[in-house]
Amino acid sequence: MKFGSSPSCALACPGAAAPTSPARARIVQTFNARARISRFGLFVGSSIACTLQLQGTAGSIAPRSVRRVAYWVVYSVSVVEPDLIAGGRTLPFAIDAAPPCPAPRWKIRLPSIAKLSEDAGSSVDPLLDDLSARLSLGARDIAHARQRALANGTDLAAELIANRVVGAEDYARGASACLGIPVEAPGPDHLVLMERQGGCGPIPGALETSTTDLEHRIFFHPRIEELSALKSILAKDPALAARCRVTTEAKIRERRFQTDEKQRLERATLSLSAERIDQSARIVLSAGQGAALALLLAVLAFGLATRFWTIVLIVHLVCAFWFTAWVCLRAVAAFARHRAPPAPHSPSEEPAPIYTVVVPLHHEHEMVAALVANLDALDWPKSRTEIFLVCEADDHGTIEPCRRHTADKPQFCVVTVPPGSPRTKPKALNHVLPIARGRYLVLYDAEDRPHPGQLVEASDRYRSAGERLACLQSPLVVTNGGERFLPAVFAMEYAAQFRALLPFLAGETLPVPLGGTSNHFRVDHLRAVGGWDSHNVTEDADLGIRLGRQGYEIGTLSLPTFEEAPETLPIWFRQRTRWLKGWLQTYAVHMRDPVRLYRELGFRRFAAFQLIFHGMVSSALLFPFAFLFLAMTMSMLRQTGWPSLLSTDLLILDMLILAGGYGSFVALVWRGSAPSEWQGSLRFLPLVPLYWLLVSAASYRAVWQLFLRPHDWEKTPHGLAARADKRDPRHRIEPIFDIPGPSWEGPEQTFGRAAG
Repeated sequence: MKFGSSPSCALACPGAAAPTSPARARIVQTFNARARISRFGLFVGSSIACTLQLQGTAGSIAPRSVRRVAYWVVYSVSVVEPDLIAGGRTLPFAIDAAPPCPAPRWKIRLPSIAKLSEDAGSSVDPLLDDLSARLSLGARDIAHARQRALANGTDLAAELIANRVVGAEDYARGASACLGIPVEAPGPDHLVLMERQGGCGPIPGALETSTTDLEHRIFFHPRIEELSALKSILAKDPALAARCRVTTEAKIRERRFQTDEKQRLERATLSLSAERIDQSARIVLSAGQGAALALLLAVLAFGLATRFWTIVLIVHLVCAFWFTAWVCLRAVAAFARHRAPPAPHSPSEEPAPIYTVVVPLHHEHEMVAALVANLDALDWPKSRTEIFLVCEADDHGTIEPCRRHTADKPQFCVVTVPPGSPRTKPKALNHVLPIARGRYLVLYDAEDRPHPGQLVEASDRYRSAGERLACLQSPLVVTNGGERFLPAVFAMEYAAQFRALLPFLAGETLPVPLGGTSNHFRVDHLRAVGGWDSHNVTEDADLGIRLGRQGYEIGTLSLPTFEEAPETLPIWFRQRTRWLKGWLQTYAVHMRDPVRLYRELGFRRFAAFQLIFHGMVSSALLFPFAFLFLAMTMSMLRQTGWPSLLSTDLLILDMLILAGGYGSFVALVWRGSAPSEWQGSLRFLPLVPLYWLLVSAASYRAVWQLFLRPHDWEKTPHGLAARADKRDPRHRIEPIFDIPGPSWEGPEQTFGRAAG
């Protein structure tokens, strides 16, 4: 076992998990026995005991990791701080292996630093002139950084680095020269000591480590406002100064991420199935659902064998009822007045909160450069932004360009997810969620181009809304929908879904199946519901329903995110299969206990949940049968004239439902489209039924995959691989859309308010 990878191993801390191997147990027993004697006896006795045990039985049979534990016991007791035993010292294995322990007596208090931190940027450190000269900083640079620090609640160094006035490495070297201590980055051999609430190191925010050679190191990123206080303290304590190293904040953050990577991966892999198995799609169907489905199929088969036409009529009428209700819901959404969001309050005097941006990437090397540029253009203080580009650890083709394009952008961080099943997007998101520092979190895809003002609009909405608002969905706009059949109808779907149907559902507080991107979450609410389900291939829709079940609200934004639709049938078909499979998973998960679901949602929202998911899935499965019934009835009509009155009524009913479904779709597209989009869509409207037949084919493939490959993620490629004409070397030129919302003058086009 690799040293530092044990899930729970702590010494001298109440409540810590006990070691499991006999060799470790003997070490702990020896340690605890010596802890009962005097300090002097402890200083000498524990060292001798651990050393003898290391050389004796434990040394001969214990693995290397156990011997390292013994060395660390000797080091922590005899070499560094004998007084730590009184306060309780936890070995550096797992971040949350033991409850917080009292701070050791040797912790150095820095009241002057704490006082300065309360008003960052308001005081001028005497070493500022020296540092400015080393970094070639002018008075205007310092003044602008101080102004931004006061506005954002940060410090001078954070603003200088975030706004790229000075590089992080250059600043570390300059601060190192001012303090007279070396620059060094924590490496893999530096084992991170247990961090507790309030900090456990002598310098606030520092990373305290130890190597297997018993070298104690304290890595920190100093603030400019604290340089003089730090220099004075380090000058008075040469032993402390010898252990200190200056590094960048990114290096400290990266080492902390590596420390608990294994635990985060385990939690991300299991996600909801660890503690809320009833809410996870890890199990396709519960035992009760399997029995009910088998019974239903048996009864249906028996009925068809004995009373074929009676069963067909009953099923026909039930389906007609549900589809009529679904058509009515869509028609209401198309023509109802959407509730306007609450007006934002006056500009807040408080500093902007940290905003976390997460983008999962897999085989997206072509999209990285444009993605980084789009995210870098977001209108939010860079010192209050953290952007995670999440890649699979074995996807070197994507990791390398991510690191290359973000090397000079300190708000970006490339996070790698160790390979393993399930290899899904929600697993990557769950891997990052525990380390997100933001109050809000937004999710984007690799091909997305979000409106720069989207984060500001979301923050204003959260400030003006109640605490129960947990998520805001931005509208998704397709930019390549004007020339080809598939992307054109795809663009119509997105206009109907994200700019007509979802705003209506959110305004009426009905269940909202979220889109897979541009979701702005309150992080505390997102964590409260367990994050994403790593085994659900439409984790977005599932999360929207779970938020509703927990009593949270979902809203919509006006500023869009632009993306491209698949242009080729194979790519579109695989993507639609995954969506339909995920919707089936989501429906099965939430219908495991229909009574509980009804109690949590209430009648109105429960009925809407049934209509939404049956409308998305059942309509796709049964759409070919509607054409089959129409063909059979028309054939009978040609042979015998008008058939029976019942057949005539069913024919008229089916034709009305088909016409209503088509009409409600057109109405939603009209409601959600800008005039320029609507005019470009007219020529493809007659082909919509053909598109629905393709959706139906994908739905049957989704049912097949649900039972054979339920967690298989068929990724949608982007860039050149997704283009219909791969020989076209030109970059795509996006059309001009007059999308409703504030004007945006981007590098390629101008978006203004709709004309009508």
